[in-house]
Amino acid sequence: MTSPELRKASEELAMSRSELAALGEPMIGNTVPEIGYQLEQLQFPPPTSPWVQVDLGSSQPLDTIALIPAMIESQPGAQGAYGFPLRFRVDISDDATFNRFEPLLVETADDFPSPGMAPVVIPAHGHSARYVRVTVTRLNQVNGRFFFALAELMALRGNRNVALGAPVTASNSITVANRWAASYLTDGRTPLGPPIKKAPLARFDGLVAIPSSPGTEPWMEVDLGSARHLDEVRLHPMHSWFSADAPGYAFPTKFRVEVASNEDFSDAQLIFDTKDKDFPNPGNNPVTLRADGRTGRFVRVTGEVAGTPAPPRFALSELEVQADGAMASRGCRVLISAQPSRTADRLLSLLTDGSTSYGELIELPLWLAQSARRSQLREQVNGLEHRIARLRGEAIMRVAWIGLIAAVVLVSTSIILVAKGRRARRLEQRAFRQRLAQDMHDEIGSNLAGIAILAETGALNLPGATGELDEIKRVAQETADAMREVLWLVGSTRENGIELTQQLRKVAARLLPRSDVVWTAMPDQFPSSWPIALRRELLLFFKEAVTNISRHAQATRVEISVTIDRGWLELSLRDNGRGFNTALPSKGLGLKGLKARAVALAGSVTITSQPGQGTTVILQAKLDSKPS
Repeated sequence: MTSPELRKASEELAMSRSELAALGEPMIGNTVPEIGYQLEQLQFPPPTSPWVQVDLGSSQPLDTIALIPAMIESQPGAQGAYGFPLRFRVDISDDATFNRFEPLLVETADDFPSPGMAPVVIPAHGHSARYVRVTVTRLNQVNGRFFFALAELMALRGNRNVALGAPVTASNSITVANRWAASYLTDGRTPLGPPIKKAPLARFDGLVAIPSSPGTEPWMEVDLGSARHLDEVRLHPMHSWFSADAPGYAFPTKFRVEVASNEDFSDAQLIFDTKDKDFPNPGNNPVTLRADGRTGRFVRVTGEVAGTPAPPRFALSELEVQADGAMASRGCRVLISAQPSRTADRLLSLLTDGSTSYGELIELPLWLAQSARRSQLREQVNGLEHRIARLRGEAIMRVAWIGLIAAVVLVSTSIILVAKGRRARRLEQRAFRQRLAQDMHDEIGSNLAGIAILAETGALNLPGATGELDEIKRVAQETADAMREVLWLVGSTRENGIELTQQLRKVAARLLPRSDVVWTAMPDQFPSSWPIALRRELLLFFKEAVTNISRHAQATRVEISVTIDRGWLELSLRDNGRGFNTALPSKGLGLKGLKARAVALAGSVTITSQPGQGTTVILQAKLDSKPS
């Protein structure tokens, strides 16, 4: 809501993640010992830029050049490519010396971002060439040594990799048996595996062939339905998951591939034969064999796996035939010499169902495009995630500031409104009290004064009724005093001048007329800074305590003291009345009222008493406290 940029980036991230999920996970990992080509590691960069080039055999139009990064066992794919050149160029030419050439990609100004374990796909736009050269202008550096490495160089023409098996030359290279060699740059073995869309593993993903009778060779065969001009035959190994994790399970070490128009192979044409040389296990990589346009309907693979228990057998997950620029074998009829009895439930169609042990086969151009797009999307997702994290942090701060400002405004407005409401109510209450006090003072006060005057006048005129009239005068004066006390308690401005010390003495005299009241201590006056509200609370506490003595104590003597020391006020009342048991629960409200008044004064009250020995009430309150 506060960041359109964040909303747009989140939408882009969701779309990128969705597209990335649709592409599926890549299959990354070396399943063969052969890694690829590597320049000899040097202590210092060479004076001239090293290069490696591939001879395609003839000049031919090219659609795409792809560089596949190398991966070593000690380096997981997530850590990026091993030794991929930092700055380089890719050129094509019909001249082996590259005196004349066509540049396809020039990345020599800045370091090329590591592709990770994804191919670098370079469009060739149909330009014709015989040679493809990679020239490195800035080498990679690992452990202080300078070099570069590549797993594979592909040159696509249509659906075919015309660089497969092509001769490789280089300005410099290192050869380590079954690990690094110039020829490994075009051997078709990469850490990216076969061109597939990865899918969950099926229970059965290929066939196992055994001899039909002792002394015969096991074979598998595909019937294309009609004679076709063959481009390539691709043998896809099986990956065993049942007994052990074995890529290239039971791949034939010696085999031959033939094509024929007759089903009995009486007119067979040889496409490939290992003869007496063992074929290295391809792991999960397809074995691609050029057919060079041979014509036929039936394609057969015959072979054996040396060293396995008799009878000899071999396994494939797919026998793919490329003819006339497309896959011609998908869904075709399959024939087989025989299968082991325990795998008899494997359908023969598994050999041409278009799937390998890892997923569905796709054409090389689409596979490379998807691999490159997957790498691009991953970089895009990473960039968007970092960008969104930054934008979200900014948005959160923005929201926090907006919320804080809104909260401050809301709280301030609420405080102002509450304060105004309280002030208005206080003003209304004060006005009401003033009107009430005015009315009481004018009406009741004047009437009481009139009664006192009449009683005094009547005593002069009626000498026989002097006692009764004096009593009427006394009651009228006490009632007038009580009224002024009430007016002071409700905050009448007319009575604000009443001195608290005098008021305490008057209350004691009025409420304890039959007791001997002894004031043992009393300050001349209370501190002027002590709030009027607390003074009223003290008077109410005092009246409550004196009332309790008058009603219940039956005391003849009451000692009262009020002291102020170091900011503390102490009020003490001691009577010689009948007392009571403080352990018993109180039935009335008097003691509870005293405790409540003490809390209002932010103080404490102590009550001690025993039957027949009187009662003592002590209040302690701090003078600088605020009214509660």
